[in-house]
Amino acid sequence: MKKTILTALALTVLASGSALAEPSNSTPHALACMKKYGFTYAQWRAYAVPADKANPYRACRDAAPAGENSGMGKSGACQRKAGFTQAQNESGQVSPEQRRKWERCMGM
Repeated sequence: MKKTILTALALTVLASGSALAEPSNSTPHALACMKKYGFTYAQWRAYAVPADKANPYRACRDAAPAGENSGMGKSGACQRKAGFTQAQNESGQVSPEQRRKWERCMGM
């Protein structure tokens, strides 16, 4: 019994560790990658994205490491051009004009 509980606990820790290590799917770069592969954030959260779209999306998303616009690839460069930071985006402090500038830069 004790061995079963410890095994279950170990599996839970391992499973949660890998989920915590996955990059964020709500950054502007990740959302642009979703749009590129033809699905929405809601579909991603609902596990409704087929593997033929999910795998290239992950490669796109992972090509730009998270950060305060530093090293975020094209998305970070476009955020700098549009005049906002990742923290401002996450807190909803991006103006519609900044969003349009970012989208134009991203080619959306």
